[in-house]
This record gives sequence, structure tokens and C-alpha cells, in this order.
Amino acid sequence: MNISIFSFYNNKGGVGKTTLCQNVACLYAEANPDEQVVVIDLCPQSNISQFLLGGGHKGYIANQRLQSQASRRNIVGFMDWLVSGNSGFTSTPSSYLVQVSRHNPIISNNLHLLAGDTFLESLTLALNFATMNPANVNAWSEFVTAIRRLCELELQRSDYSSMKVFIDCNPSFSIYTQMALVSSDFLVVPVMADYSSIEGIKGILMLLYGKYPSAAVRNYARNVLTFSNQIQNNNLRLPTIFEIPFNSYTSNLGAATAYNAVRNEIIDFGWQQYQADSTIFAPTGSAPITRKEWQSLYFSDVKDFHTSGKVSASLGIPLHRLPDQSNYIMPDGTPVSVPRGNYQEALQHVQDLVSKI
Repeated sequence: MNISIFSFYNNKGGVGKTTLCQNVACLYAEANPDEQVVVIDLCPQSNISQFLLGGGHKGYIANQRLQSQASRRNIVGFMDWLVSGNSGFTSTPSSYLVQVSRHNPIISNNLHLLAGDTFLESLTLALNFATMNPANVNAWSEFVTAIRRLCELELQRSDYSSMKVFIDCNPSFSIYTQMALVSSDFLVVPVMADYSSIEGIKGILMLLYGKYPSAAVRNYARNVLTFSNQIQNNNLRLPTIFEIPFNSYTSNLGAATAYNAVRNEIIDFGWQQYQADSTIFAPTGSAPITRKEWQSLYFSDVKDFHTSGKVSASLGIPLHRLPDQSNYIMPDGTPVSVPRGNYQEALQHVQDLVSKI
């Protein structure tokens, strides 16, 4: 079945993954109208759902309506159904997806949303207990692969022959984040201009792939039930790292020097990890031989969206559609001018990233 699933994840928060995920998904959907595109909101804040359903207050109200239905047609509805004894499902009672254009006409008709829900975090305890079901030794494996099976069923009931899925993950390494990652093919790891972003990458390497920073930590992990051990014990596969976007990059002369110092360290670290184990990175046509070649394949810059990002999020307008106008009215009635030149570089960076998918 022709499905590719991309998770946007970094266990460091505030790296801009939601903004990047929503803009990549919207642009990809518009550029590929014959393919079903699905966004899965696995962040309890539901920001990407709010954006897609109209932005600002409009998107919030639309998502609240989905949450208030007796049978939630969103991520919590699906998780609740799983917890009710359906983790090994081969069919679902109905679709959990919402066609976004019915709420936000500026979004392409082929983009669908598995909407977020603020109750998701409250379900974590129930999900954890369900994965430890002593009457079902396959429970954990069934839960962490459930999202991929759901996507397969949604594609089967659609009129499309292929599907691209973009998952906005929560920074926490909770059970629902694990479900996203195990069901994914590829991992997009946004980073920012700070040293904690390097630590975030180190955390991913340790959590997912068992790449421990020292022999002492490696020896300790052998005696602990870790996520990495669970993957191996259940013969499951993990996503490979597809891209490391350097988010909110600036070309401002004063700030650029500091940005580049951190940027170079992140590139150096990524290149070292590739040299140590290239299998954790997505395969490419030809393997990179040099740091520069690795950088061109797996690293990208995404310029800060500035005012355009605020207008986009408030009105539910993807960055690539902002050039349709230069003046917008914010939800409170305030007029805002958004000259294309102010975000042209950021838009080009998003277009470059989408062209790799």
C-alpha cells in the first residue's frame, strides 16, 4: 500500500515543528491534488488543528465542536476506541478524518485531518495500562502500530491510490508519541539556534535508536526495559531521519554570526552520527561522502516567518497562499500589511523542503 508517514518530532519543545508541519502539509497537498494528504494532530494543545480548521478563534471553535460530539471524530475518539478492547483491529466502525476544506476553503480538498483533542493527555494513563494488558502479550505492539493500520484503512475507504501523512508530535515521549513514531517511515527533526537543540537530537538518538553517550549508560540500559529494547523484542521498525530543518534561521548580520556558530555545531554532530551509523538516516540515491554532501541531503534552513507567521496562524492561511493578498484583517479587526518580500525567503525554504518529499 502506497503510504508514507512523516513525524515532526523533537523532544525539545519550542522548535517550531507545528508551524513547519502545517505549512509543509498544506503546500504538499496543493502540489499533489491526486494524492490523499492526512495531518494527524498528536499534540494536546491542538494548535495544528486550530490552524487547519480556520485559524485563531474560528479554528478553535470548530475544533471544540468536534470534541463536543457524543462520539468524538478525532484523535481521542480513536484512542478511546482502542482502549475499549480494539487494539488488534483490522477495521474501524467509521472514518475518523475530517475534510479540512469544509471548514477552511483555502485548504486543498485532498487534505484531511485527524483532529487533536485537549483530552488526549488525560488518556495517557488509560493507554499505558492498556499496553500492559497481561491477557494480551501483543498489546504494546498493537498499540504502537495502530496509527499506520488506521491510515491504511482510511486510504482503502477513499478514492485515492496513495497517501502522505504528516504527524505533529508532542515533545513528550508519552505512549501516543511512541505510537506516532513506530507507525512512521520518516522523521523530521526541527531544531533552533541553541545548544539545547543538540541535546534534543542526542535525546532522540538515545530514546529511539539506543545510541547512548557513554559505555556506562549503555551498560545501565541493558538492565532496564527501554523503548529501544521493546522495538527489538517485538521485531518492529523505526522511522529513519529524513531531515533536520534549522528553524527560524536569520540573515540579520548581527544575529547571523551567533546563529551560524550553533548551526555549524549541529551539522557537525549530525555528520558524525551519520558516519557512525548511516542506517538511522533515510536512504538517498547516493550516499554522502563529505560533510557538505551530507548537509545538502539531510539539513535545511527555514527562515523566521516573523509577521507572516502570525497572520498565517491567526487566519488559517498557509504561508504559500499569503501572496494572494498583501493586506489582511486580523480576527480583532486590525489591518496588517504583509509585503511578500518579507517572507519570500522563508517561503522558498518551505518549498525546497516539500520538493524533497
